[in-house]
Amino acid sequence: MLVWGGFFMRKIIFCFLCFLVFLNANVVNAASVPGHPDFQEITIPGITTSKLIHDMDKSTINAAYKRLKNKIFGWSIEGIVVNQLVYYKGETVFAKNNNTSQTLKFTYLYKEEEDVTTSISASSSLCGKISGKIKSVNASLDETIRSEIGWKKAISTTESTEIYITIAPKTRLTVSIRGEATLNNGVCKFYFLGIPFKKGEWEYIDVVNEYYDYYEEKAY
Repeated sequence: MLVWGGFFMRKIIFCFLCFLVFLNANVVNAASVPGHPDFQEITIPGITTSKLIHDMDKSTINAAYKRLKNKIFGWSIEGIVVNQLVYYKGETVFAKNNNTSQTLKFTYLYKEEEDVTTSISASSSLCGKISGKIKSVNASLDETIRSEIGWKKAISTTESTEIYITIAPKTRLTVSIRGEATLNNGVCKFYFLGIPFKKGEWEYIDVVNEYYDYYEEKAY
């Protein structure tokens, strides 16, 4: 699958220490989530059959294709996972070891620009191209999908903040982005005069919120 859609939020912000424990959760944890390179981890909480499209078996995807309704003209879509709440881990924005015997103290002053958007993964046949590079899913397909899963409103903010950092001796401090999102995926076909001309899989991850995880561990 080919990918479009950048992460959202360029930032570093003071964060609180928070431990998230998900019982019976399905965790996708890799260098990046397949199809969504700006996410390091996606956790699907609870007991559920919901999965990323990359992790689904072919029988599940083929069954969804069979449920598609034939049309004379336009896109026919079938959702597999619809508005599933997930927890994500985004980029690591700060990581530092204090291997000395002294406590390190310093201040960060920065300007935060935040733009909440969507990460989209889709088959190449479903994407528009500019100069050979994938820029977005087909506009009419995006509208059809959004009419089913809901519209996403982008929110932009700008903020300047000072962060006061203290790192104890022999300690590693990591700050990363975490938050909640909704997962939607499925299959589709494009029909012209009743004949299917295109088909493929699609997946949207819409960010709902974010926070910054402040994590300390022993430095080795």
